[in-house]
Amino acid sequence: MDINDVIAQERSLVFNKFTSDLALNITNEINKFVKEKYNDPVAIKIYYEGKEILKFLMEGRKKSPWLERKNTTVLESEHSSLFVYFKRNENDYQSWAEDETYAICGGGFPIKISGKVKGAISVSGLDHLSDHQVIVEVLKKILHKESIEE
Repeated sequence: MDINDVIAQERSLVFNKFTSDLALNITNEINKFVKEKYNDPVAIKIYYEGKEILKFLMEGRKKSPWLERKNTTVLESEHSSLFVYFKRNENDYQSWAEDETYAICGGGFPIKISGKVKGAISVSGLDHLSDHQVIVEVLKKILHKESIEE
């Protein structure tokens, strides 16, 4: 995976609308996906329009400060935290590496509607590339299903 893959994911995995029910569905799908594919539990956070919609800790997972850091990274960069990881040696992102407010690693993904970042989905508990990929795989499934139903 490289920066071009991440840019393509960000362009294609966008929403027409976002609701609390959709946040719950995404969380349930991430929970199911992680249980089927990995042995490690994850923490999940969905933040939308200025508020935390949902936070879920899988059985055996302790509180994760990385969720907040990934969330902040997505909201301030308006990109996935993996995008920032690939661009970490450029511009403003260099200073973020030393700041515990941010996470320069995968696992945070933007909720985009009409080209604007309205929130973030964050996963923490696996290696950072897997945290990112879990979100991408679930969004591909959910957004494809959503487009078929419309």
